[in-house]
Order: sequence, then C-alpha cells, then structure tokens
Amino acid sequence: MIRRVVYDIEFRVLVKEKLNSSDSVLITGSCDQLGEWLPNRCVPLNRLDKTDDGEIWSTNIKIYGTQKISYRYLIAQIVRIDDDLNLIVKKWETFKVARQLSFNNWTNDSGVGVSSITTPTVDNEPPDEFPAIFGCYKGERRTDIGWLTGQTEIQLRFHSNALQIWSSKLRNSKISLKVSPIDLNYQQENEETSTDSPSQIFAPTSKVFIQSALLRLSGCEANIQSDYGAIIEKDDYVIVKIQTFEPENVAYHIDFYLVDDTTSLIKHIGFAYVLPIHSNLELADNKQLNRIVPIIGLKHNPIGQIKIDVLLITPLDAVQQKFFVTPSKYWRQGRRPVNVGHRGLGKTNAEHIPSKHLASISNDTNKQRSIDSVASNFPPAIPPVQTKFVSENTLASFKGAFQLGFDFVEFDVQLSKDKVPVVYHDFQVAITLKRKGQEAELFVVPVKDLTLPQLQSLKIYHASKTDVTKADEEYDDDDQATINNTMNSLGTSTLSNGVENQLKQQQDDKKFRSLFPTLQELFETLDPYLGFNVEIKYAMEYRKGGSEQNHYFERNEYIDCILRCLINYAGKRVIVISTFDPDCASMLRLKQTLFPVLFLTQGDKGDWPQYLDIRTWSIDIGLCFIVAEHLSGLAAPALDILANKEFVKHVKENEKLLFIWGDEASNKDVSKCLLELRVDGLIFDHAAEVKEEHSTIENLFISEEREELEVVNNFRQKQLELQHHQLLQELERLKAAREATNLSISTTNPPSINQISKVLTNAGQDQSSIIIDSNFKHILSMVIRIINSLLGVLTRPYIYLQQVILISFQSYLPMQFDEKSWYMLFGFMTFMVFIIAYVLSRYVTLQDADDDPIYQRARFYSMQRKHSKET
Repeated sequence: MIRRVVYDIEFRVLVKEKLNSSDSVLITGSCDQLGEWLPNRCVPLNRLDKTDDGEIWSTNIKIYGTQKISYRYLIAQIVRIDDDLNLIVKKWETFKVARQLSFNNWTNDSGVGVSSITTPTVDNEPPDEFPAIFGCYKGERRTDIGWLTGQTEIQLRFHSNALQIWSSKLRNSKISLKVSPIDLNYQQENEETSTDSPSQIFAPTSKVFIQSALLRLSGCEANIQSDYGAIIEKDDYVIVKIQTFEPENVAYHIDFYLVDDTTSLIKHIGFAYVLPIHSNLELADNKQLNRIVPIIGLKHNPIGQIKIDVLLITPLDAVQQKFFVTPSKYWRQGRRPVNVGHRGLGKTNAEHIPSKHLASISNDTNKQRSIDSVASNFPPAIPPVQTKFVSENTLASFKGAFQLGFDFVEFDVQLSKDKVPVVYHDFQVAITLKRKGQEAELFVVPVKDLTLPQLQSLKIYHASKTDVTKADEEYDDDDQATINNTMNSLGTSTLSNGVENQLKQQQDDKKFRSLFPTLQELFETLDPYLGFNVEIKYAMEYRKGGSEQNHYFERNEYIDCILRCLINYAGKRVIVISTFDPDCASMLRLKQTLFPVLFLTQGDKGDWPQYLDIRTWSIDIGLCFIVAEHLSGLAAPALDILANKEFVKHVKENEKLLFIWGDEASNKDVSKCLLELRVDGLIFDHAAEVKEEHSTIENLFISEEREELEVVNNFRQKQLELQHHQLLQELERLKAAREATNLSISTTNPPSINQISKVLTNAGQDQSSIIIDSNFKHILSMVIRIINSLLGVLTRPYIYLQQVILISFQSYLPMQFDEKSWYMLFGFMTFMVFIIAYVLSRYVTLQDADDDPIYQRARFYSMQRKHSKET
C-alpha cells in the first residue's frame, strides 16, 4: 500500500534588522505548500518574541511527500486589496543556492512526520542553525531589495535650488522637509466639517511604503524618513520614494521646518500639497514631469514655492517574476576582471553629435583646459577603425569578439517605430533621397521613426556622413546586381546545388554583416557562453540646451519592451544591463531582479557634451546614486579612474561592481594599471588590436563551468571511494566474524571420518541442486518481471484516474481522507462497478436475445426435451 507522508515542519528565523509595525516576515519555497516562489503565494510567519538580538518569527507548515525542497525568507509589507495578498517586498535573501531541506525517512503511527527545521539534513551536511538568521546562511550574508510586484513607485526629487523662500528672515536659514502620504479614500470617509486643532494630523495608511535618500558628495544617506524629514541645502539631491498599489488615491503633504543648529530647536513654518500622480500622459516630449507648488505659512499666506521633479515607475506587465537568483545576478567573489568588446570588435564610426550642440561645446574653454591638463598625462585616444567588412554592432562583429576569447560584448539597444528592440548606437541615420551630379543627397531620420523592415531594407548611412560619392553608391548597386544577374542567367531549373548553396551563403553572410540586427537574433545566433552587456539607449537632455532626440518614447513603455525580450530569451546567458539615463537605471532596477544594472557615468575629465541631469556629472555623484537606488555597480571612464585611484576602494567598500570604458583602456600600460586596481571589467573599444594581449585568455564562463564540473566530479569520486572503502571494511568484518564462528564450532565439536565423508557426498548433491535452483529462480524472476510489466501497463490508466479524482474532489469533501481510506473507497467503488456492469450485461443480453431466431430455436428444443423427460 502506498502511503502519503505528511511532515509538520516548524520554520523559525531571527531577524536582527529593525522592522516597522507594518512589516512582516514571510517564507517562499519550491513546493506547493511554500508558494512555488510566487510573490502572491508566500506564507506569513508569526512574531513570537522580541529579544536583544532581534525579533523571532515562526510558523508551522505541513509539507507532503519526501522530496527535497528549497526556501528563502523575505521581509515585506502585506497589503490586502479585495482579499488578495499583495506584497511590497522590502528585502529578501539572495543566496545563489537557496536554503535546502530534505526529510528523514521516518513517520509516526498517524503517518505525519512531526519535526523541526533541525531534524532534516541535506546531502549528509550538518543541519542549519535553529533558529535561522535572516540574510545569513552557511557563513554567507546576501540580501537585496525587492521589485515592483504590482505596486507603483512615485519618486519626488528636490534638487537644483528647488526651494525658494520669499521671506527675508527665512531665506538664509536651514530648512528641512518631510513628505507624508494622504489616503484620499480614508480622508473623504472621515472628513470633519470643523476642528479646533491648529494643525491637521493625517492617519497613517498601511497601503503605502515611503522612504527617502539624500545624495551628497560626502556620501549617500538612504533611510526611512525621520520625524522632521531631511535638511535640504543648495547642492543636495533629495529623493522621496513612495510605493502604493493605488497611486490615484494617494496625495502628498509636505511639511517645512526651520532648523536652528545653535539651540537645537525645530519649528514648523509651513506646508504644501501635491495632488495624486498616477499617469505620464501630461509628460511633454521626453522631459521630466515637474510640479511647482506654493508653500503655505501657518497664517495661511504663501511664503514661498518648491519645484518637484517627479518620476513614475510602473510594474512590468505580462511577465511573472519569482524569487530566483540567476547566474547574471550572482557575481562570484574573486572573479578575474572580465573582458568586454565594445560594440563587438570596436566602434567603426565617429561619435555623432547634432550640429546645434557643437558650438556650445567648443565655447566651453574652461572645461577644455581642464581636459587638456588631465589628458596630457595619458596616451592619446585611438581613432575609430575604418573598415567596411565588419561594422560595429553587427552579428559578425560580436562573433569575432567571442572567437578572440572575450567574455562579454557591449552593444546598444533602442526601439524601432514598431517597438522592436534593435541594436544600433546613434539615434539618427542618414538615407539617400536623390542624386545631384556625382553626389547623393542624404537626409537624417530618427531611428524611432523607421520600422524594422525599413531599417533593414533601406540604404542607410551613418548620420555623421555629409555626402556619399556616386562611386560608393554604384558599388553597392553593382554588388546586388551581380547576384541578381547570376540568378537570372543560370535559371532556377538549371541551377546547380553548389551555385545555389554559394549564393545562399553570400546572402547569409550579407545578413550576418548587416546593420540593425534585432535583440532576439543576437540571443538565437550567438554562442550562449558569450555574455551580453546591454546598454539601453535613451535620449537625454544636454546641459547647454537641446536633447539627443526630441519626442522620444515614454520611459516605462520603452523599458518594458526591452525587458520582455531580455527575460524571454535570456536562458542561462550572463547579462549585464547598463544605461546613461539615471531614471532608466532606476526603472531597470525596480522592474526586475534577474539582471544586474550598471549606471554609466561620463565623469568630468572627458570632452563629451555634459547632460542636464546632475547625477551624471561626476563619478562621485554616480556612486551616491547607485547606493541610493541599490544598483549593482558603476561603469566609469578610464580617465576619471586614473585621476582618482582611491575611488576604486570606495566602490568596493560599498560592495558594488566597477566597469571601465574608454579608448584609454585599450592601452597596454593603462589596462595593466586598471587590472592592478582590481576593477571588475574592462570595456575595450578595439578588441582586434589587443588580440595579442588577451588571445591566451579563455572565455570566463566556459572556464568557470569546467571548474564547477571538475569540482562536482571530484566530489562524486570521493563519495564513491568512501562508499567503496566502507563496503570493503564491512566485507572484512563479515569475513572475520564468519571465520571466528567456524573456528569456535570446530574446536567444540571435532568432526569424525564418517561425518567428513557424508559432508563430501552431500556437497556434490547440493552443488547440483544449487545449479538447478539458481536456474529455476532465474526463470521465475523473468516471469515475475513480465507479469509486473503487464500489470503496470494495464493499471496505469486506473492509477491516473485515481489521482485525478483525488485532486478534484479532495477540497469538496467535508473531511480529509488518508491514503488507506482512499484505497478502501476506490476498492468499494470498483466492486460496485463490476456488479452493476454484470447486471446490465445480463439484462441487455436477455432483452436482445428475445429477438434472436437462433436463441428462440434453442429455447424451443430445450422445452421439448424437458417435456419428453417428464412424460
């Protein structure tokens, strides 16, 4: 009889971190009882006790079966809307291998294994400590923030002299601000027409999670708001984050306080209101969503105004994310710096900057002098490789970088007009309109205004080109005309297989070298061991005016399209996401947790046009930003790192990754210096030119997989050797025990000559009988195997039917049945089915036989014979 084993497991964890009153500790795992890693099926724990070390949470869960399970703990805020479990995940365990649990093979008389978390063991390893410590497992500490499981995050940013106080007495004073969310549904239901209180008190809502971050050059302070908020100064960047499932019902109340350092007095001076923000429809172009609200004093008169920069981040739709840790997210400690091929084998085009920004860049003489003073100490930048055979951001370029042994390739991704992720660097391309003499007229068109078929079929040139000679135009036309003429001259009917394969190979090579490959094609074509450093392009505004591209996509929709492609086709490939846009970086981090996100910063030592966002101005501000937004790391230019080598230590102290990019990284001396600083990655702009330096280095992920296989094989070999040694010891022990037994028998009862002869006679008879018995047992075992196979095939549908009925009707029954009761019920049902079938068959047979002439004739003869016997 098959019995289902039920284990009653107690999960207990010690949380040393400070929790809010609305926080809860939950557990998720690989089995159905633990939610199968889904956020909306996590199991809450109960708070047992609060000690000096922290809070103890525990729960008992019944787990069916004897399989091994994996599980993790998390801290979240539970929000129930329409009886649905919604979580705002604040922190969860991110070990590469989750906590594991395998059950001992024992049960009590009732079939229920009652045990604690310490009773089961995993792979003969010592059990985990009890209670477990949140975020600590096998001596390793790893936790991370959650993602948007269904809620929306609204970021209110205050920066660039956002606060303006009109009163001369308060203009030069220190002001702090605090943002409080207002639940409009609660306020409307509990609104009072009159009150004697001078200040309004808003009831806290458990449906909102709020925290703040303060970015300064001295460091980043990220914490939940204090009682009086944060002091905002001239060059500070204050971020207040609010997460809620109902953004349309949440408004914001901002209190302003006067801070006096001499007397430690904090005085309330005014307040402001911000209406709900739940849509980006009012966003003009691709600029920021701004609010300018008045500050109302305690006497209800305006005393100033404040400018608020707003960012709305929505969750990623149509993708179910779980509590998984991918190989991309887990960066192995002690890993050597990875080699990244910039756009494959290197860039083949000069940087394109719109002409209206060139004048502002050239007029910035102060910045140019500082650039020259720093750049004079380093080798000159390497010019682009001008080649028409392997262009940048093509499949051929990426494959060439992998053949050179590079670990990653870096490429730029943006959306076409039909919202397909394509690989291309610049935001504009040049297309040919018509000829003028020996030259062709070029027209610059944004990539976002062309569909994927148009991008792959039109004759497109780089936007930096101003004209195309007629010779270049005719060269490409003759190339295609040669293929067409060859096809026409040979004909489809007489076309040989060799020529057909050759022409097909030429077309495949042309496609392999063509521009605008899709992101999906890269996943399907390139080797899975080649890592992807995906730089997500987004048009940004310049500090001197203008932007990289006007009327661009809305950020949430733009990021969602690219992330869906990455998640659907990533597989086991290692992927790192990077971007220059800080808002896109925040969205990439909050919308998913599968891939690490790097923030690309320009620094302040290069000659690139500076962006308007102050978070991109220097590597120090960039470090503060990635700490505040919990990003995985920073990608900084080589010039800034060489000018400030101590910056690498600051990055490592915050446990962040550091990638280096720039032409200077391809220089032998510079790359050696960067490797000595223990950076995590080098992005080479010209991979082919550094082949001699890195040709002996194997792809990192191939070598790591081989090392892991060697470790597993060595572990298995040691296990087999240990088992073999244990078996030999057991055989020696049994042999010694048998010899000792025989020796004791021989010493107590010495055999006579007649007994010895009888034993020898019987030994011959036993030998023949043993041979006969062994043959009989062999034949019998074969017959039993055949019968068991036939019974298994015949009973498999019936067993499957039992399982379906068990699953379907278990929840509808008023009581829970064990395995024995279910088998008794199925046996009784089977017996009743046979009886009913027999009765129906007899009834149907008799009814049908009345009309059968053969049956009637036999019945007549039977009656005659019976009558003759009676007479």
